[in-house]
Amino acid sequence: MPQRILALEMPGHTVRAAVAERTWNSFHIQGVFEEELQTGEADLEPALKRILAKTGVPDVVASSLGSEFVVKRLLELPFSDVRKLHQVVPFALEEHLPFPVDDAVVAFTRVGIEGDSTLVVAALARKKELKGHLDLLARVGLDPRTVTLSELAIARLLSRSQTASTNAHLLMDIEPTSTSMVLLDSEGTPRAIRTVNAGITPDDEGPIAEAHANSILSVARQTLLAHSSDTEGLDVILAGSAAGIPLLREELSEALSLAVRDTAEFDYSFLLNGMRPDMSRYAACIAMLLSELPNKPAELLNFRQGAFAFTGRIRGDLTAFYTTGIIAAIAIVMGLTHFGLGVGIQMHRLHALNRQIGSMTTPAFGPNPPDDAVAVLRSGIIKMSKRLALIGGNSGKDSPLEALLAVSRDVPKRFPVEMQDIIVDESGLQLSGEADSFTTVDQMKKALQKDDYFGNIEVSHAKAATDGKVEFQVLAKFKDAITPE
Repeated sequence: MPQRILALEMPGHTVRAAVAERTWNSFHIQGVFEEELQTGEADLEPALKRILAKTGVPDVVASSLGSEFVVKRLLELPFSDVRKLHQVVPFALEEHLPFPVDDAVVAFTRVGIEGDSTLVVAALARKKELKGHLDLLARVGLDPRTVTLSELAIARLLSRSQTASTNAHLLMDIEPTSTSMVLLDSEGTPRAIRTVNAGITPDDEGPIAEAHANSILSVARQTLLAHSSDTEGLDVILAGSAAGIPLLREELSEALSLAVRDTAEFDYSFLLNGMRPDMSRYAACIAMLLSELPNKPAELLNFRQGAFAFTGRIRGDLTAFYTTGIIAAIAIVMGLTHFGLGVGIQMHRLHALNRQIGSMTTPAFGPNPPDDAVAVLRSGIIKMSKRLALIGGNSGKDSPLEALLAVSRDVPKRFPVEMQDIIVDESGLQLSGEADSFTTVDQMKKALQKDDYFGNIEVSHAKAATDGKVEFQVLAKFKDAITPE
């Protein structure tokens, strides 16, 4: 689901904004907006509400704190470990502060690495100013994830520009109430940062306007003189609301004897995707969006530290679930591995059994055994067992053959009996036939009773036939047979 990103800048009595839409692999700027403080409005809250009415409710917010409320220093520290930087930077700044560091929020961003050293831009803002900035945004329902400095964001944007240039630049972000300057060397690394509590507006004229202009020019000349070794081929880059003032470029160029360019002259195709907003006026807002790029986001200075750390939730942001997701993924991989190993072991055992069955069934079936050799063998064994049982080939005591031998042994030769049917089962045998009289049937019963092979002898049927003979049926139970219940 796309996320709506809102970047806000509030210089003087103006609110400027840029809105972008981000997906996991794309980033499109939707538009730029500006609202002025109206007559009778005490602060910028109504202007912010008017901006939100145009942009809609954002998912992610980035804003900039006024540079006039911030102390900034460039520090070169002899290590690059981020954890160490967080520990050392506040103490390195303390000597430059007119108030205790405990009353302020310290933030920094890495801007270069030289050997084993790290060049950082460190900034310190009073907690009161940062709280006031956050409270103003909170009143309109906004909780910025990033609170940065606009001039440093613009400097980062320039360093990422696709325009081929090896010149050094003096970035001048001129607003109605303040002017921020960042000196960038030919590689885009900041070498100096200055803020002047004087600005320029189109309506300025007279002694006050001249005094503001002189203050800005004085700080610019001092910065250039202090870093003359880094300024070969330098040009001035204008940004902010004053960049649109007619003749300002010519006046600055004449006063500083340098070429003056506009931030709009650089190639931002990596970010703008064909859209060309007013990059002089909205450069800071566009630059703040760099920290929210889906690919290679820029590292911007962020005052959301310590007690002011961002703790909100962002729609579509799965960062909070990364650890849980990684653990779950590892558990799933381990489970699948365990399952796969189990299946592999069982398959190996099955193949081994199949090989053994094949080697065992080759004598019975030849080199081409049936698909289910076990079932075929089991069926054959049952059939053979039945046949053996019928012919007395088993090792059991009461086999059919032994039962017939016992009857032949007990009934005398030439006994007037004609056997017609003999049925043998596990419990005994059934004799059916004809005798010359009932006495003969009784004698045959007594003869069988004398044999220890038989137990109970019963004449289940005896009747006279039409030819004068007697039809009979005798049941002779085996002595040790188990009678089924």
